[in-house]
Amino acid sequence: MKEENIFIKAVKIIWSSFLIGICTLTVNAVLVFLLLTVKVTLLSLPLYLIGLVLIGPSLGAVFETELSFLLGRDTKLVKSYFHRYRTGFKSSFAIWIPYLFVLLITFADLYYISNSGKMAMAIPLLFIIVILTLISYVYSLALYAKFVMKTKDILKLSLYLTINRPVRSVFIIFCLLILYMFFKIAGNLAVFWGIPLFAMFVVGVLKKMLNQIETDLVQY
Repeated sequence: MKEENIFIKAVKIIWSSFLIGICTLTVNAVLVFLLLTVKVTLLSLPLYLIGLVLIGPSLGAVFETELSFLLGRDTKLVKSYFHRYRTGFKSSFAIWIPYLFVLLITFADLYYISNSGKMAMAIPLLFIIVILTLISYVYSLALYAKFVMKTKDILKLSLYLTINRPVRSVFIIFCLLILYMFFKIAGNLAVFWGIPLFAMFVVGVLKKMLNQIETDLVQY
């Protein structure tokens, strides 16, 4: 009976991730179309930027829906996802923009250095900035999914957690690496199927920490 329960739970996790992946693909239709049909050029760059900007709200909805699913609150995942995407669009967008800006600037620097050959010693520092930015953003998504907080408070707390929760931060790096390998092996679209599973694992591991933060906030 126990094995059957584990099997059923695994099927539900896979199915929920599949449904949320479909939703994520739908709301990122612009970026999906560009990845499949258009190369990155000066002419297509503005369209790619629009697609990248819209990633933030979709990821916010992914993390919210996955957390709600893990807590047993949601059964209608598709309806829940689109509701959270619509109602949380502005707040998740506001959280994503600072991180997107840092990532774009950093990758632009990496691109310049790789083509010019100048300032090669700065490459490790730029990679560290990218890693820390991604870790902080994952914390921001988890905090956004769990709490009703101001954007600036989420950003501040996520930066604090990035530095002061080293074990969990290393786990996030490990999960990001797996997601990257999944992307490299399975192709561009596969990253959208991997994101819901990534969110579920991360939220599951961070759930205890989030509950502790909630307790501290209530006491405060």
